[in-house]
Amino acid sequence: MNVEMETYLNAAASAEPAFSAAEAAESGPQVAARLIEYARGRYIALPPHTTYALLEHPEVVGVPGAAHYACGLLTWQNMRLPLIDLHALLHADTEPSIAPRYALIVAYQSAARGPLAYGAIGLAALPQTIAIGDEAQCALPGDSKLWPLLALSCFQHEGQAVPILDTARLFAAHH
Repeated sequence: MNVEMETYLNAAASAEPAFSAAEAAESGPQVAARLIEYARGRYIALPPHTTYALLEHPEVVGVPGAAHYACGLLTWQNMRLPLIDLHALLHADTEPSIAPRYALIVAYQSAARGPLAYGAIGLAALPQTIAIGDEAQCALPGDSKLWPLLALSCFQHEGQAVPILDTARLFAAHH
């Protein structure tokens, strides 16, 4: 049974920032981002306004002939959403996760002023909300040729480059 964890995402969005006012003044303006581990030790980030719900143990229906990174379809609010495995998408030689622990429901718009559309990303762990600033900006990692097509920007977090994904680029082009 799916358990929606919207309260988790709402609480994370309204939580106190992980930095003090003095730290913010020293390092400049900071913004929130959802830090998501898409594979062991590998992270991406999403703008918080794109994350809508978190399903625990999502029920996924396989789709014959689907792309190698597609886990299948899940039902959310009477809609069928594609559930993708980011690691399999970014690294074509990787098999997708059969049953991710969580499905993060994300929103995107295919065109400006268009209606919201939704997709889901399979996760093994809960997302975290972190604060980032301009001084953390860095180059995209070189481990996938898709980063320039999917990422808005990139920042350094705990010594690792973390691409910030555009959910419209991710789902409008890859489902």
